[in-house]
Amino acid sequence: MDQVKDFLASTPWWAYILVFLFLIFLRDIFQKKHTISHNFPIVGHLRYLLERIGPELRQYIVANNREELPFNRSQRSWIYASSKKQNNYQGFGTDQDQSAAGYVFINPALFPYHVKADHPNTKEKDLVPCAKIMGEYNQRKRPFRPRSIVNISAMSFGSLSARAIESLNKGAHAAGAYHNTGEGGYSPYHKTGADTVLQIGTAYFGVRDADGNFDLQKL
Repeated sequence: MDQVKDFLASTPWWAYILVFLFLIFLRDIFQKKHTISHNFPIVGHLRYLLERIGPELRQYIVANNREELPFNRSQRSWIYASSKKQNNYQGFGTDQDQSAAGYVFINPALFPYHVKADHPNTKEKDLVPCAKIMGEYNQRKRPFRPRSIVNISAMSFGSLSARAIESLNKGAHAAGAYHNTGEGGYSPYHKTGADTVLQIGTAYFGVRDADGNFDLQKL
């Protein structure tokens, strides 16, 4: 008995693994129930393992959001969120099969109308003036109505180059739009003809006194 214990103690751990695999090999060779494990001893068991975990692999890794039946992942997510009173909004993303039968498209429809004789579009058909007149409600001395509802938003000189600012201003002038200066202040490159909106917040560039405070006189 002591000799057996000494033999087992002196045997390396990997030898037990080899013996275990050898026994599985013999079992696979002589069994007549499963062809795969008979033809591919030991490694054939991986096939059965993959079959067992296959549904989980397809659900979480392989299948996309709209492949599974009867309810795909996007539909289940909507149901889960609705049941928990969470945000269940979903965007109409490109993961939907737009070529599938029954896919619903929403096409825009135009509703033209006749303009009055004094309307700006009678002279410039492409002009889309702003509906709001800035300063009119508060009865300012110089109310301003932008000639276009499509304008150039804030991009500061310094973040963009001088040539870029000048090009944007020229483009705004050609399109009849205004050009927002951004926080970088009013530069010489904003003076190529377009209406310019001076953005004073939050840095107050160009409208501060020597102490760095906002100066209404400079504005």
